[in-house]
Amino acid sequence: MSAKASAQSQVGPGVSRTAVIKDYVLPDHTGLKPPEFYEPWELMNGIRRAEFGSDLLSPRRFLPFFDPRPMESNIDFGEIDRPFGFAPVNPIFPDPLEVPMRPIRGLEHLLYEQCSTMSNIYYTLVLQGVSRTLPGQGNLAGVGRLDVNFLTVLAKSPEYGTSAVQILFRQHNILGQPANWTPGGASGSFFFMNSLQNADNTTLNIVSYQQGFLNDRVVLSTGKLHPNQFFMLNFYANDESRQFLNGSFDGNSVFQPAQGTYAPGFVSQVIPCDDIYVNSAIFDIADYPGNSFQNLNEGLYWAGVEVGWTPNWLNKFSRFNVTLGTTNAGNQSFAGYGNITGVKQTNSMIGFLAQQQFNDWLGVFVEYGLGESNNVVAQQEVSAGISIVRPFGRPDDDFGIAYAWTKPTNNYGDEIPGSDPQSATVLETFYRLQITDSMQLSPDLQVSFNPASGDGSAVVSLALRLKMQF
Repeated sequence: MSAKASAQSQVGPGVSRTAVIKDYVLPDHTGLKPPEFYEPWELMNGIRRAEFGSDLLSPRRFLPFFDPRPMESNIDFGEIDRPFGFAPVNPIFPDPLEVPMRPIRGLEHLLYEQCSTMSNIYYTLVLQGVSRTLPGQGNLAGVGRLDVNFLTVLAKSPEYGTSAVQILFRQHNILGQPANWTPGGASGSFFFMNSLQNADNTTLNIVSYQQGFLNDRVVLSTGKLHPNQFFMLNFYANDESRQFLNGSFDGNSVFQPAQGTYAPGFVSQVIPCDDIYVNSAIFDIADYPGNSFQNLNEGLYWAGVEVGWTPNWLNKFSRFNVTLGTTNAGNQSFAGYGNITGVKQTNSMIGFLAQQQFNDWLGVFVEYGLGESNNVVAQQEVSAGISIVRPFGRPDDDFGIAYAWTKPTNNYGDEIPGSDPQSATVLETFYRLQITDSMQLSPDLQVSFNPASGDGSAVVSLALRLKMQF
């Protein structure tokens, strides 16, 4: 993530623009939150840096839903338009989707102008193969996911802060393999090698309400949320549609199963002073993306507190955090999504994450998690990576490389029951290429070393990812 990376205001050339909604240049750190809520990092004060670091939704300039509209918007389908909310990019080829996408993008602008609703609609297709698999398992599959995200700012005032509602729908498909096929499971690797993947289903992942107080120095959110929005969030690896695919970089295995699911929860975000934020939350992790609030009575929870520091070193993005978590839902509490065994197993964990941008093109991260030895996915995990934006002088491309070492908790694969599980390591690298205004193409390579199943040889995964922005 470059602090100078920019995103266009959500108002584009396809509508008549109201005078009260302004264009301004903002950093793009992807994820579910639209990037246009923040000014460039070097222009932020200490409060704004803390808000950015906590992933807090606090728009600087925005026309809320309950404010009067000075005029009506008129969609002009004859105007050339680019993907909604994105700055002009430097693609290799002209965009073949520009003309057919004009009606969708015009409606997105209309939603923004008249309903204060930001939308982010895109489809990601990953073709992934692994070098070897277990008997009876295929080694090649396609995975497709449609993301439809809406975020409506209802009101904003200095006394009460920002009120907002967010909704995220997803539709998943696995092509060429059974719906439960995963590259890690098929090859016997410990790692979840495609964070984009789910079974063939349509899910309501997020439906949440946020209310700010004291000019958004205190923000409360409730509904169906994702713990990784608020804990151990790695801005260099928080979007599997355009960054790393492996789950060890998009989260931390020590914090599973909480960190890998969308579930009902209550979150508090507090900015006590310059460059400091405190996120705290409790989640019902018996629920998951495929259902909504059905398992609240099971009493399985994950709770956590994170303290973060955004010191503005080198006048670039800087973020350091320590995270504490506890749960009564250990590995034996689940027998698959929707199948709760009723076993409660307490466990606690701690994590550290450091992220630093050194200049306009180089950023690094280092992450460590430590958990109790019985009831979590991993006892320890450490990962480190590099993000290089503007490789070869191309401002919209990105290159990433990262390495993770994990000490699993329970036996997996062909290990002898009761033995001490061996450690697992993985290396991943990708290159994201902006081929048109609407499409990004990313070759991805992963090598999973010393897997516990199969013949013990390393598993190589090759993937080609195509993201299409509507």
